[in-house]
Amino acid sequence: MFIAYYFKKRNKYLYKKDYYDYFIPALVCKLIGGIGVCIIYSFYYTEGGDVSNYFLSAKTMVNILYSGKFELFFEMLNFYNINIGQLSYEYFNYGGLYFSTTDMYALFTVALTVPLCLLGCSTFVPTTIILSSLSFVGLWKLYELFVYHFPHLKKQFAIAIFFMPSVFFWGSSILKDTYTLSCIGFFTYGIFKFFILKNRKAKYLILLILSSLIILLIKPYILFALLPGTIIWLNFAKVERIQNNLLKTLVIPLAMVSIIIILTISYNILGQYLGEYSLDNILNKAVKTQQDLVRGQYGTNSYDIGAYEPTLAGISSKIPAALNMALFRPFIWDARNPVMVLSGLENLFMLLFTIYIVIRVKITTLIKSLFSNPLLIFSFLFAIFFAFSVGLTTSNYGALVRLKIPCMPFYLISLFILFDLNKVRFMRK
Repeated sequence: MFIAYYFKKRNKYLYKKDYYDYFIPALVCKLIGGIGVCIIYSFYYTEGGDVSNYFLSAKTMVNILYSGKFELFFEMLNFYNINIGQLSYEYFNYGGLYFSTTDMYALFTVALTVPLCLLGCSTFVPTTIILSSLSFVGLWKLYELFVYHFPHLKKQFAIAIFFMPSVFFWGSSILKDTYTLSCIGFFTYGIFKFFILKNRKAKYLILLILSSLIILLIKPYILFALLPGTIIWLNFAKVERIQNNLLKTLVIPLAMVSIIIILTISYNILGQYLGEYSLDNILNKAVKTQQDLVRGQYGTNSYDIGAYEPTLAGISSKIPAALNMALFRPFIWDARNPVMVLSGLENLFMLLFTIYIVIRVKITTLIKSLFSNPLLIFSFLFAIFFAFSVGLTTSNYGALVRLKIPCMPFYLISLFILFDLNKVRFMRK
């Protein structure tokens, strides 16, 4: 908190960044969320869960490091060549591995948690606090990006990014979602600095590459959701700089065709390296996951959007249901525990705000507003793509509340920007 206060004082009074008023409250919210998850997994989900498993697995590796077994430690970090049968006796003397050795995404998350666990002296809450504080930086960079474009909406963006209960709660603990949410912020900030502002400093390129790699090694499908909006953002940012309206009109169709070609090539290239998340496998995976993903520690809070075939036509028929599930469910009457009640209230706000925007803005005006700002296109497309993928492949409210958090800030930000772009017409009415 002393470090945070120093950053706030320096940036607010020296660099005149008045939006730093939200820096301390946002960080406090993040820390409360992280500690809250520690409490929930210690006293509510007493049979354990992902949060506990990530910490205990990282703690085991730190114990090996403390004992001076450096060879064993580095051998355990080499997840792709691990032979758990040979190491089982010695390894489990120090704790245990709480994930399958074939789950590379979970094991990479454990590897990322090891240095934080080392700094936290192998204790649950301090390790969480360190992760919450470091991951906060990525979200703050995302906040600065949007405030740069719409400085008068600094309060609204702070609500969307920092103060939504499910986001600061599930996005602050030792989970994949905490790492990926922060990396999405770094990724977006890196794109903006390096490609949009053309600030060709090495640190922005490194930031962009590292955040992309971490997302790829934890949740590859997030890159699928980021790609369409990012490519459109970059292309439309270039088109926006064209002063001649006739030339701009001629360039837009060419830009759309190039976007489709780039997306197709990108998905094909990524598919060679993503294994089960490749485009060839993702349709079958969606059907299988939707039927099988029922987590025991979340109780019986299941839902079903209906059966569908693993084809583009079959999945397309579920777009409305999947978006409704990801963006607005669970409803308040779906809640079965206090955590779900908070999520239900949050979703009720999102639903009512969405209805308000749709009613007050004509469809033509809505489409025109969406294409009036490249950053708005990126934000909205990422939210919709991500929400659709999560709503389609999840069958449990407990998992849904946690998995959907990356799209919520972007969706709410899109609503705030749409409202602002049409505010003058609203007031006139």
